[in-house]
Amino acid sequence: MTGTPTRPPIQSRLRLRTLLGPALPPLLAFGLTVAAAAQDASYRLGPGDRVNVSVFGQAELTGEYTVGGGGHLFLPLVGEVAVGGMTLPDAQARVVERLADGFLQQPVVSLRVTEMRPFYVLGDVRSPGSFPFRYGASVLSGIALAGGFAEPQQVQLGQRTDFLAADERVRVLEANRRLLTVRRARLEAQRRDKDAFEPPPGMDGDPRLTAALVEEREILKGQRGALDQSLDLLRAQKPRLESEITGVQAQRASEETQLRLIQAHMEDYEKLMASGLARRYQGIEFAREEARNKAAIARLNADLARLDLAIGDLALRIQDTVEAYRRRVMADLQDVTGRLNEIETQLPSAREIREARLQAGGALGTLAQQGSLARKVFITRLRDGNPETFEADERAALMPGDIVEVRREPPARAAQAALEPAGQVAGQIAAAGTR
Repeated sequence: MTGTPTRPPIQSRLRLRTLLGPALPPLLAFGLTVAAAAQDASYRLGPGDRVNVSVFGQAELTGEYTVGGGGHLFLPLVGEVAVGGMTLPDAQARVVERLADGFLQQPVVSLRVTEMRPFYVLGDVRSPGSFPFRYGASVLSGIALAGGFAEPQQVQLGQRTDFLAADERVRVLEANRRLLTVRRARLEAQRRDKDAFEPPPGMDGDPRLTAALVEEREILKGQRGALDQSLDLLRAQKPRLESEITGVQAQRASEETQLRLIQAHMEDYEKLMASGLARRYQGIEFAREEARNKAAIARLNADLARLDLAIGDLALRIQDTVEAYRRRVMADLQDVTGRLNEIETQLPSAREIREARLQAGGALGTLAQQGSLARKVFITRLRDGNPETFEADERAALMPGDIVEVRREPPARAAQAALEPAGQVAGQIAAAGTR
């Protein structure tokens, strides 16, 4: 019965109050009351313990429960019951008290620990972790469960791996910084409308920049070439438009000349018509010719306006092409500058981590060669709700919930001897990293 219980209705509670009757035989009650004391009356409950709670005659209240992080048991009907730090008899009395408070008449309860909280082993062992507690467990047996002490070679290999990872991170950051520095120089040249750029100061003659310089110069050449080609195509349209404007203007001048001639002819013909020497039909034809000339002039004026608008639009397209190129360059420059700032922020800490890995690997390798490794064991245990840490030997008995830490502490003689050759071993690790 391990699910989350809910408080039963009032009818069930009344039924439970009267189920057991006024009393049990004294002998039976005494036997169930002392069941907890028969296991271990001195053991104090704590978070992580599994407790079997048995209520006589109440199957729905009987089951296994885990002591929570706050030291409480969550039981049906009554809810949370604080048992942290109590012995089994005290916890049993507390449960009886809660059940008797309006739920059952003279409840008979038995508590039994089915699984004690684990203990933990960490530090200089092969497999740190948590392990189930058994009576008679000692520091030595706990270390044995954790796989024994870690071998110096194993730890040295792990630290060498850590150093190689730290060294690789530094190398990647430095390579990215070089690449982005060259790229920023190229973008600065583009921002100033230059066709070439030189390596940044202090990077002249660096062979690691050769490929980056070649690539960035090709990018600069390609992008400048694409821009110039687009601008040339746009600018080439202007002479054509200007030529069209000249032709349209000439046509308009011709139409205007014809219109003036027709109008002069119409004046003379009107005089003849007034004298009765000409027919009116011919005058109508002259009026139609005048109207056609005026319509042609209006159409040519519209063509001239359209061509003027096309020239203005062409100028705007040229300007937009240049501005789009500059905006793209500025956006790339801003992105490169931001990434460079991030790298400059990360590099110092990455170098410090690499140096720390290097020194740790070198000192450990020297101690492993000398075969002088000392270890100390410390136990952290709760006492009256407060954690206490103390040094212990391998024969010390463990308690549930103990935290065993194995520390590697080289003797003063070994540490002093490690100072000189540590640099040699560290150099070997660094050489392995460069390979």
